[in-house]
Amino acid sequence: MRRILEAIRSHDDDRGVALAAVLGIGMVVMILAATMAGLATSGATKSADDRDTANAMAAAYAGLADYQSRVNADNTYATKYGDASQAFSTGDVFPSNTGGNAAFTSWVAVPDSAGASGTTFYRYAVDNSIYGQQGIVRVQVTGKAGARTRTLVANVKPDGFSNYLYWTDYESGDPAITGESCTNVYQNADYSARPSNGAAACGRIQFQDGDVLNGPIRSNDMLLICGGTFKSTVQSAQGWSNKVCSPTKTPAFQYYSGYQPEVVGSYTPPSTISAGRDRMYSDDATVIGTTPGTGCLYTGPTQITFLGNGKMTVRSPLTLATNLQKTSPYGSAPAKCGAIADLQGAGATLSTSLLANNLIYVQDEPASAGSGSATNPNYYWSTYTTRNAPSACMRSSSNLDNGLGFPYSGSIPGYSGTYAESQPRNTQGKSVSWDTTYGCTHGDLFVSGTVDQSMTLDAENYVYVTGDLKYTTNRSASTVLGIVGQEAVMVWNPMYVSGSGTAYPFLTNNRTVSGAILSNQGTFTVQNYAYGGARGTLTVNGSIAQRYRGAVGQGSNGFLKSYGYDSSLASYTPPFFPQPVITTYKVTSQIEVKAAYDPNGNPR
Repeated sequence: MRRILEAIRSHDDDRGVALAAVLGIGMVVMILAATMAGLATSGATKSADDRDTANAMAAAYAGLADYQSRVNADNTYATKYGDASQAFSTGDVFPSNTGGNAAFTSWVAVPDSAGASGTTFYRYAVDNSIYGQQGIVRVQVTGKAGARTRTLVANVKPDGFSNYLYWTDYESGDPAITGESCTNVYQNADYSARPSNGAAACGRIQFQDGDVLNGPIRSNDMLLICGGTFKSTVQSAQGWSNKVCSPTKTPAFQYYSGYQPEVVGSYTPPSTISAGRDRMYSDDATVIGTTPGTGCLYTGPTQITFLGNGKMTVRSPLTLATNLQKTSPYGSAPAKCGAIADLQGAGATLSTSLLANNLIYVQDEPASAGSGSATNPNYYWSTYTTRNAPSACMRSSSNLDNGLGFPYSGSIPGYSGTYAESQPRNTQGKSVSWDTTYGCTHGDLFVSGTVDQSMTLDAENYVYVTGDLKYTTNRSASTVLGIVGQEAVMVWNPMYVSGSGTAYPFLTNNRTVSGAILSNQGTFTVQNYAYGGARGTLTVNGSIAQRYRGAVGQGSNGFLKSYGYDSSLASYTPPFFPQPVITTYKVTSQIEVKAAYDPNGNPR
């Protein structure tokens, strides 16, 4: 460098200095140009990479939408179709294999705007192992764009009865409960609809001032709203009216400012709950091959008390076998369901964890023993006669006791002595026979207590909620209780009626019921709701679905409603809970995970 400077200084003019300056500037320009070219190339690469990354996730969402459309078109799709060889589906059973759906095994192109195959792709795998227990199908969807893949896992759940705080088919009462002589019809806007034979329409049941419903409401019928507060959506296939309200109150629709009820499509409830009983066969591979295995079957009047400490007690005097078999000896009594001697006696104490995510089914006493694979070992007279039957109600037709202590005898608050429960009365003022109310061969369930595990309770006749039915305070979101009474779910409300006709309730005011309640053929109602004076507030924390609208109070008698939707039911369905005949599926949660496949389709 020094020599260069000396050479430059050897000249008398500035030509050398100018040359050096030009060379220096040229070098700087060349460096800047090279840097800019490098940055431009890097930016273009990064831009393309960002685009592929975003498009890969968009392709994954397209795959999720494709699977969702398939389960909505065929409500059995989730249980029938998939590829069990995929790691995500290990242990699952798909009786119809992939059903020709290439997305289960390879990349499928996302259609472009013109409907032709685009440049992004998706594939998916499904896990239906918890569908029965929690009503959820897990879907793993991977999208591909260029050299990028991204994967998301979503929970897909049917839009069933437990997604609503309150769902009904009819907004009128159940004639079997109310005692009305009527032929039920859907109501119309002015409530003038009558059956073609001219018979009177069944009585309308209304929402009234003081009712508070904090959750989504849906009905297939015309809603009669004469007051009340509605804090979420109100939907009906027929709309709503206050046409026959007296007096007319202004309801408060508080979902958002200016909200008004919506008109939607209708749902059809299942005709029976017998699919639950089918899960009681210990020699059925499709049942014992699942994680929960068989549930517990009880016959005739059955009482369950949840203790909130991992235990529950069960009494079931007519039960002879708690599991069924299609071959001899046609039944068994697994320890998890209780020893038969204990069930027929003081009661069996069971571990609730052994029945977690499972089903308890209470059946009517069979009309006969049957034969062959249809043999039912719980036909009582196959084992006992009236002389040696341990159940009190079976010894004499004049003995009203159903084996569990119903009809009830006990004290009345504020009065001394012991009183016997009077026959319940319907809204027509007529007594309901003991055989109807507490029939000793009926599949009735009497339940109360504190629940600490997710399970469903099915009864072929009535479910009586005999006391508060709540969850433990440390309950997890997935712990959800299903309460299914095919003919009715009743809030037990026994009365003593004096000689002067005054009705005195045995129980103190107020009641709380937590869980997803369903009566697919009947109603959710309160026993003796039209008598005995004000009974305080009926608090429901969960959901109510019923074929007929059930009243819980009338005039100054019975309960006011305080119904709140349990948000856990939006994500978790009680195990083996009945679903509408036709429903839609929706995504309840989704999360991105590590990509499951590379662009060549190889698992990562």
